[in-house]
Amino acid sequence: MLINELPDDCLLAIFGYINSLNDLTNCYKVCNKWSYLIAERTKKVKYLMETRGYSLDCVYFQGRGQIDVSCLSKLFTNLMIVELNNSYYVGSEEFVAFVRNQASLKGLILTIDKPVEKYRDQLEMVSFTYIRPNFRLNGSSIKQLHTWHYLDFKRYTHYFPNLEKLNIIVDDSYYDGPALEKLKILEIFPLSLLKDSCYAFQFMDSCPNLQSAHMTVHTNDFFVDETLKHKCLRDLVIIFSADQTNWNNLKRLLMKYPNLKHLALRTNQDMKDEHIEELVRILPNLVLLDVRGCNGVTQSAFNHVQDYCKRYGRSTKFYFNGNQNAIESDWPHLSSKEEKISRGFDFMKHCFLKKYQQLPCFLIPDDYWNPHT
Repeated sequence: MLINELPDDCLLAIFGYINSLNDLTNCYKVCNKWSYLIAERTKKVKYLMETRGYSLDCVYFQGRGQIDVSCLSKLFTNLMIVELNNSYYVGSEEFVAFVRNQASLKGLILTIDKPVEKYRDQLEMVSFTYIRPNFRLNGSSIKQLHTWHYLDFKRYTHYFPNLEKLNIIVDDSYYDGPALEKLKILEIFPLSLLKDSCYAFQFMDSCPNLQSAHMTVHTNDFFVDETLKHKCLRDLVIIFSADQTNWNNLKRLLMKYPNLKHLALRTNQDMKDEHIEELVRILPNLVLLDVRGCNGVTQSAFNHVQDYCKRYGRSTKFYFNGNQNAIESDWPHLSSKEEKISRGFDFMKHCFLKKYQQLPCFLIPDDYWNPHT
């Protein structure tokens, strides 16, 4: 049997396994029948990405040289996210026009040195390096921002009054900009390993409704303002790379977040059993405490947490080096998969188990995803 003698449904199922842009465009040009079926297949595509990985709603492009844009507008009509990388020549006016004409486009991952507004002047999710002085993007529409230049962000924070998620590399300098009233998720990585003080948590003080935070710290000296409490914060990940940690400072910091439910303090080499005993007392709402990578925490701390929970009717799950694999079976919905975009605006599911370098650029809200389109 020749392949073209297969029923359309079978061919469409086969084409569903093709997620290379070059392969799809080549198939599109075979004949009228294939053109129609490939166009049907690509109606389901939401993401045009650099990164390879199979899923029906994602197509990737690889290789150097100019992309053939002659049939892109016929193939892709429902794109939500487009990624543009320096590795590919995608700067042609035809490709720019193709991106701009995607009425459903909500996000852009841009690492080529071009003005982001060239591709779309109104987006809800943006990942780019520089915030230029002549920034013309409609910042009030942006809800998720991933950027590398903290000084630029501090200078232009007022452009982004409706941010809900921010991923940023900071230089550990004092923040004195406007409050980010709507921010729910904050992810911070320090630019330098040589700073003596950490102002990342001071920056958090300007986010009064923050619910989740992922912090990496390279110093043992935190700036802590104990007069401000964050009663909305539920999820906190702190990954330590400093040789020493000032426990008193860390304790003062954690007491700012009395309603924490999920806390990770990973790779803290100064953490001891007695510190765990203090933590469960000062954070009465904890249901998950993760100190994996803290080599000073032993089975004794685990036994103490279990006894404490039984005595006071608590249900805190505790993970350390001795039971580090149990967290995956106890919390199977938490993902450790590295991906640039994740479905669902859910910090615990997509961020809690990961290092900063593994965090997704965007969390796609459920109401953005319509499987029937």
